[in-house]
Amino acid sequence: MKWIIYILKCKDNSLYTGITNNIDKRIEKHISGNGSKYLRGRLPITLVYEEIAFNRSNATKRELEIKKLNKKGKQFLIESYNKIFSEDNVSNSKYIFVVSMNVKKEHESLFNEVYDEEHIPYLLKVPGVNKVTRGKGVPFSFSIGGETKSMNAPEQKFIAMYEIDNPDVVNSPEWSLAVEEGRWSTQVRQHTSERSHFMYEYC
Repeated sequence: MKWIIYILKCKDNSLYTGITNNIDKRIEKHISGNGSKYLRGRLPITLVYEEIAFNRSNATKRELEIKKLNKKGKQFLIESYNKIFSEDNVSNSKYIFVVSMNVKKEHESLFNEVYDEEHIPYLLKVPGVNKVTRGKGVPFSFSIGGETKSMNAPEQKFIAMYEIDNPDVVNSPEWSLAVEEGRWSTQVRQHTSERSHFMYEYC
């Protein structure tokens, strides 16, 4: 079952963090006054952040991490989230910077955690970076010429696609600083291999 860590902005501009396995029902409960006591005197509320966890244990752990952040740290998460899901970002982007790599199996959990929670948010702060999408290679089958063709998973397991304004973005001083921020440069990068980088222009 999928769990969601969420942040709500209250009438007094305070931020409330919680977890749920049904975000719509949970918000309805808060609005009805049958949810958190903290929110009862702070309505209306607005959902400003969501993050997915694959079980309740991970969701609870992440909830505590976010609650320990000061308001500035929480606002950083919210701004990154809004930038990722802004509809305007797709139309503004002229290029896609594609990065693919492998990660040592024993470090995949750390890799995923740091990439999603630190690396992407830092890079989204770089001027000209509009959106980041990440994926994992899987085997698949497809139809072509009346036949079904089966394909193995890509040799490079992980991929990240950065929608950017122009190629100079990834060579800017801001990008150079952002890629060294957090645990990526000290705890993760050394466990990656077979990295490749490609730039595509929208047709």
